[in-house]
Amino acid sequence: MLKLAANLDWLFTELPIAARFQAAKDAGFRGVEGLFLWQHPLETLLAAQRQTGLPVVLMNAPAGYWQQGERGLAALPGRDEAFRDSLNLAREYATALGCRRVHVMSGLRCDELPLNAQRTLLTDRLRTACDVMAEVGIDVLIEPLNPQDMPGYMIDNFPLAESIIREVGKKNIGLQFDIYHCQKTHGNVAKNIERYFPLIKHFQIASVPYRHEPGTGELNEKWIFDFITQLNYQGWVGCEYQPSTSGPESLHWITPYL
Repeated sequence: MLKLAANLDWLFTELPIAARFQAAKDAGFRGVEGLFLWQHPLETLLAAQRQTGLPVVLMNAPAGYWQQGERGLAALPGRDEAFRDSLNLAREYATALGCRRVHVMSGLRCDELPLNAQRTLLTDRLRTACDVMAEVGIDVLIEPLNPQDMPGYMIDNFPLAESIIREVGKKNIGLQFDIYHCQKTHGNVAKNIERYFPLIKHFQIASVPYRHEPGTGELNEKWIFDFITQLNYQGWVGCEYQPSTSGPESLHWITPYL
């Protein structure tokens, strides 16, 4: 049985963060993840976790000035101090919450820097992230984002992500495989899961093309879930989608997996 985690920055967002933990548990999710958990007081998150017993299975490191359009720091020149601060904050929260996966976003392509130079900067920073997180037993994940939803993102395809992981060469770096992004970028989801499976440390799911709950788009998510199970995947599947309705019917899809 797959372990499904609710992304608390996409689901139950009408509720305060502590209530989102409880809503996720009530819906049947076995864990939670989030993009911006570090924006909330750590004690609030810890109290919600103690109350619900839900593990935090993935969190993002701070990604720069999000409201101003930044989408990560790892590949941005001149941001060494900010990048280090983001790692330290993510490590503090992840360690306290028992989270063992941290997604480090690369950021956008910088036209003022030659591509090869920016890639070198990215791989150097990711090595630093791996070293910082390895001290407390945390894996660093990178995620290819499709260029339709995230134009200009540095890691915009799966072969590039694979190449970067190989180049970084650290034991605690891995691939965050978002099925939604894979379908929009490459298609052929099952074959890509097979190809990259040795690198995958976390899956995420949303329907395509509208990024709603599974079962509302062009993919057969049940078949994909069964396929992942047959591969003996032992990790988590994060549910990072925008509910198609505000009512409880948008959660009915999870019932067979409880």
